[in-house]
Amino acid sequence: MAKLGLDKIIVRRLVPEDRPLLRLWLNDPAVRQALEDETLDFSKIPETMALFESSDPFCDGALGLMVEVMGRPIGLIHFAWLNWINRNAEVIVLVGPGELRHSLGAAVVVEKIGHVAFRMLNLHKIYAFVYASNQDALSVFRKLMTEEARLHNYVKSSQGYGNLHCFGLLAGEYFAAMEKIKGRHICA
Repeated sequence: MAKLGLDKIIVRRLVPEDRPLLRLWLNDPAVRQALEDETLDFSKIPETMALFESSDPFCDGALGLMVEVMGRPIGLIHFAWLNWINRNAEVIVLVGPGELRHSLGAAVVVEKIGHVAFRMLNLHKIYAFVYASNQDALSVFRKLMTEEARLHNYVKSSQGYGNLHCFGLLAGEYFAAMEKIKGRHICA
């Protein structure tokens, strides 16, 4: 994975210049299939981009971030429904170019979610919801988060109804995993 330059990862706020790239990602057939239950209205992409860019975690409870490796955007992290009282949030993740969805790149994006959630925002827990049809995402989330629930036949798609998998990750679980993976002590 040296060619990805994983040691040079940055997470930054979204800017208007990211719109063409995000539109390209959202027009990817695999992404459209994963989102075909209309959680994202594709006719309102400009409004969605503006929401990602202008979100303020302390005012509207949302935050849009871009993950880059050596200047190459590889993922979008959107913290939605930030709850400052209970210190939790729902996370929406989009891993960019298709080849990264089958690689360590996806795991890196998920690791950065934990970094931002637990180190920068001081959250206690994050949640992610994954459609059963999105096998790549299920594979990554099953390795890095705890599957807390499965809603059977919950999401309508062109093939009928599919399951929705609910994943959770506590701050303590994240710090323990990072200590194990990176072999160093991390204070929670």
